[in-house]
Amino acid sequence: MQRPFVTLCIFLFIGIMVSYLFSHFISIYYVIFFVLLASVSLLVYEKAFNILFLFTVVTLGVYLYGQSIIGDKLLEIFTSDSIMRAKILREAKPKKGYGEHEVEIINIFADKKSKGIKVGQKAQVNIFQSSTEDLMLAVGDIIEIKNADIRKLMKDYEKDKINGYELFLKSKGLEYILNVNIENITKTNINFKYMNIPNKSYQAKIYLEDFLDSTLDFENSDILKSVIFGNQGYLSNDKLDMFSRTGTAHIMAVSGLHVGLMVIVIDRFLKLVRVGRNKRLYFTMFILIFYGYMVYFPISIVRAGAMYLLYVAAYFLERRYDSINALFFIGFILLIYRPMTIFSISFQLSFMATLSILLLGPILKGKLNKIIGPLSSLLSVTLAAQIGTFPIMAYHFNQISLISLLTNLLIIPIISPMLSIAFFSILIGAVSFRLGFFINKITDNLLNYINWITMKCSMIPYGNFRVNEIKPIYIFSYYIVLGIICFLLYKRGCFKKERLVKVYEL
Repeated sequence: MQRPFVTLCIFLFIGIMVSYLFSHFISIYYVIFFVLLASVSLLVYEKAFNILFLFTVVTLGVYLYGQSIIGDKLLEIFTSDSIMRAKILREAKPKKGYGEHEVEIINIFADKKSKGIKVGQKAQVNIFQSSTEDLMLAVGDIIEIKNADIRKLMKDYEKDKINGYELFLKSKGLEYILNVNIENITKTNINFKYMNIPNKSYQAKIYLEDFLDSTLDFENSDILKSVIFGNQGYLSNDKLDMFSRTGTAHIMAVSGLHVGLMVIVIDRFLKLVRVGRNKRLYFTMFILIFYGYMVYFPISIVRAGAMYLLYVAAYFLERRYDSINALFFIGFILLIYRPMTIFSISFQLSFMATLSILLLGPILKGKLNKIIGPLSSLLSVTLAAQIGTFPIMAYHFNQISLISLLTNLLIIPIISPMLSIAFFSILIGAVSFRLGFFINKITDNLLNYINWITMKCSMIPYGNFRVNEIKPIYIFSYYIVLGIICFLLYKRGCFKKERLVKVYEL
């Protein structure tokens, strides 16, 4: 097989969906049985090996999904007197009467004198506060939790009974929801022998937020923080609705574009100060990991960062880099590690947008180049991404924007230079705040343009309409037809095997 991970990822996906749709779980012995059967067929009847091997991958998908649902490690050892030690993974989301924290449960103790049992599972902790009490927690802090009310996510795992919010939390790797009063939380002082990267990245994020707030208009600062950190919480509901109606809300999601631009800016800056290529690659990888901690490693960053790492590895090993095979390799690894990732909106949009750009982008560019010339590159990428993500957007957001192509054509060309200037101003601002402030005036004007375009386009009559429900079978049918079209184009030789890697392919 020229691209083995394409096939492996598809069949693993089939196994996961079979287990999800029919709520059918199997033991590891079934997987072992088919592994042995495939191994014997390789020795006895080689022609049957491929079929049995792919069936083994499907079986593995069924098994992994079942394990992600029925495993219950924490509740097996938890008692009313238990004390949990956890690390804060993400800054609090303020809610009415409580704050949401994502934590990693490190250990659980039967009591204060007992030896801790290692857990290593993630949970959402809802800390309920009174008006007289307050507890400041930062990313990387270690806390001890007592008298917690624990609820396992997706305890009812039949498809018709699955809670959408719990499915969303499971797709992020969370296993439990803990409700606890603030008086039962104790912040502990533990000295780490290594650099606490999550805490350092959180401090860097606070610095960046302060810098952007100080150098940009208030509204523009909120938009840029949403774009850089992929967090729509900075925006008001009205502003967010405006971006949604114009089909440009995707710029608020951290994507491969962010990774590509950071790679370019860092590489050119280091090249300017005469740093060697190999050292530039190592330093860039470190910065990407640091940035990943800053934005809490959304799936889109994991995918884009991993594709860049594979690209670097191919460079050092002197191998040809295949973007499509690399994309499916990362998808395969992510689903092996966490099968529930398949239900992550970020994973679905990031994966399908990138795949559509890789497959349809060059074809659309070739066709459009004869009509619009220099604009064909931008239009082909935008159109390819929208073709790939159209049903996913409609399914999750119940909204279809008819003006998204126009709005994206007016805004997307601005995003790259805007982020490049913003990243450059941040670097310069660390040395000279006044110079960074002056440079960010350009960013301010570009943000004014983006704000004006989205506002005007959102006022276009019948620019979008709502859809009540889209059945999953329609989505699968859409992608099957799209896959057949791509296959026929592949047979006609429309895809080029050798070409340069673009920023948007990361």
